[in-house]
Amino acid sequence: MREVRLNGALRWVRRTLPRVLLLLVFFPLSAAELNPHILRVIEQMPIGGGYAADRTAEQHFARSGVVWREQEQRLVVSPRDASPTFCSAACYMVLLRALQDCESRGDVQFPPSVWRALRVEWPHPDGVLSWGRFNANGPGCAVWAHDLGAGINFCSPFLARPGDFLKFFFTEHLGVSERGHLVIFLGLVQNGGEKCIRFWSSNKPGGYGVRSLPLRSLHHLIFTRIIRPERIRNVLNLPASDSWLGSLLRAPTDWDTVCRRCGIAK
Repeated sequence: MREVRLNGALRWVRRTLPRVLLLLVFFPLSAAELNPHILRVIEQMPIGGGYAADRTAEQHFARSGVVWREQEQRLVVSPRDASPTFCSAACYMVLLRALQDCESRGDVQFPPSVWRALRVEWPHPDGVLSWGRFNANGPGCAVWAHDLGAGINFCSPFLARPGDFLKFFFTEHLGVSERGHLVIFLGLVQNGGEKCIRFWSSNKPGGYGVRSLPLRSLHHLIFTRIIRPERIRNVLNLPASDSWLGSLLRAPTDWDTVCRRCGIAK
């Protein structure tokens, strides 16, 4: 009888342990996790403002959206002044404001040198410094978080939760020919019998706001969750540029390489 009970207990452990480990990986117990701060910031973001992703919009974002004030030694994030803007700029401003909210509540503390390293400058080549990595084609945001050791990346929408960053693609192409969108995941919803992803970003044509798209219409989903925001201070230790991210404006890449660079196990 004792042996039967022991065997039953072992079977229960074998069945349960992988699920427990999965929960620990994707739902870590972190008091400083950034998702609640991200959702709080989205509630305070303006609505609309227009969408633009041309050179003029990028230059305007660098001069008005995220500005380092040397005299005051602080980073000023101004979403309203940045409009019209584009998806990665909108998400980067939410990220920075969430970090500021996190700092104001005592969860993290960064010296001015970290905030300065997170600034946006013009011109800002893809793969160069913090913003150039985050803004890069392909998995820019995911590689940025992985290289800093600040976040985890994964592909399943059923493991996602509100406040995760999400890069999805409208076709199979990655890199130079891609058509993608960087957003903040808000949840899975049913719309007309279809499972849809609900998200916030700067969207065509209106700008800042919430949209939903059918899950079946999206390719290569890459979710990023910031679970160790204090490690964003590692931005001071990043090499000046990431040549692979920079190359994605000129060359294609493949899904295996993307997963490897993001730390996603296939």
